[in-house]
Amino acid sequence: MPPTEPALLEATFDRRLVSYYMLQTLLVLLVSVIGIPLIPIWLVVGWGLHLKQWQNLGAQLTRRTLNVRRGVLVKVQQSIPLDKITDLALYEGPLLRAFGLCSLRIETAGGGQASATGQALLPAVVGAEAFRDAVLAQRDRLVLEGGGHGPAMDDGARAASEPVLVEIRDALLRVESLLQGKG
Repeated sequence: MPPTEPALLEATFDRRLVSYYMLQTLLVLLVSVIGIPLIPIWLVVGWGLHLKQWQNLGAQLTRRTLNVRRGVLVKVQQSIPLDKITDLALYEGPLLRAFGLCSLRIETAGGGQASATGQALLPAVVGAEAFRDAVLAQRDRLVLEGGGHGPAMDDGARAASEPVLVEIRDALLRVESLLQGKG
């Protein structure tokens, strides 16, 4: 995570996530018939692996980004610009709810449900609603200040670009009329 910006807020993750991961994996092994013989091995190895997975989770809110890290074998660090975040959804599946947990799903501009690059998942954040509200409030402050990654457009720049936009609109209208005439 970038050391240049100080963290405004750091997420903590509920330790019950280890039990959730363990049960989730055991259910998958049980449902897939070929996984049943692996259950005793997983009961020995799985807890330590999921504990390490929980320990490697991290999320820091800075002035301009949300930095997320996770992974055991494959470690992933994401720096998500706040001005690109479109939504932070609270997610509670039936198994998560049984453990009293919920996750935050981060959706960004340019990424959808099928896109791995457009999202991040923060499982079992303690105080998920408060963390979500803090991230969205910081995002709104950043956007209002014009401090996003792109250049802020002041009134002078907006006025200067208006004739160009009118010209583009007119060109599109001419193309559209030509296309309608051929059809």
